[in-house]
Amino acid sequence: MNNILKIALPVIIGCTCSVNAIAKDFTTVTAGYIAHASDTLDENKNQFDRTLLTVANVRAKDWGRIATVGIFENLEQSSSDPQAEALGEAWSTFKFAGVAHIKTGFAPGLNYMVDEFFFTNTNGYENNMKLGLSYDTKLGDAKANIGAGVNYVSIDNAGAKFTGFSGYALNATVQYPISDNWGLKFLYNGVFDRDEEHAIGYTDSIDGEQHDSGYRLDLAVNYKISNAISACLTLRQLDSWYGYKTSKANMMVLSTSITF
Repeated sequence: MNNILKIALPVIIGCTCSVNAIAKDFTTVTAGYIAHASDTLDENKNQFDRTLLTVANVRAKDWGRIATVGIFENLEQSSSDPQAEALGEAWSTFKFAGVAHIKTGFAPGLNYMVDEFFFTNTNGYENNMKLGLSYDTKLGDAKANIGAGVNYVSIDNAGAKFTGFSGYALNATVQYPISDNWGLKFLYNGVFDRDEEHAIGYTDSIDGEQHDSGYRLDLAVNYKISNAISACLTLRQLDSWYGYKTSKANMMVLSTSITF
């Protein structure tokens, strides 16, 4: 099953490098392509290069902010690999993600965090909800958000069937404006102490041990073409997460976005 974005997203626009991030309310539509390193595909036979389309909406108010996104992958069903077919990766997949950061009122920048992700395709489904706290801060010109919480999971997918609390997660994002047109973004999602039934299939390709933790690491460069249009290059590494189950996976995401 295509598990990219498997755990709930702390920042909705991880792949949609918005040019309008300073606006309080905005919608971003992004078209992109995920290209893998050749050794990543050798180690993860169920994965393949594929298209990506997202529609993200962000609303910010005095009490906090909410972001939602619809995610569509592999619209053209590009893979004909037998293993990808068998594991459901070759099918088009719909996903929904949403995150709310609600101000606590106890301390500036401290938020209650509710982070939700759901996906489904022909091979099953998975629903993740992360409950915790997040903190907004500034590091010079950079804006940062750090969040942590427990993860509640309902999954029936590719041999894994589990409902209940499954470990905890740590998220961090940093956005830095290099100039009026260029920006950098760093994103880290880590999940730890997953339940054994939740982590089925995430085994090391060398020692064969099951992994109860994993992470996503992004470094993105965004270029603002106009007030509404941008292009983004994201270098991404995944380890025992998002359906990449046997080794560290390296890939590049190329995308173009329009924001209004």
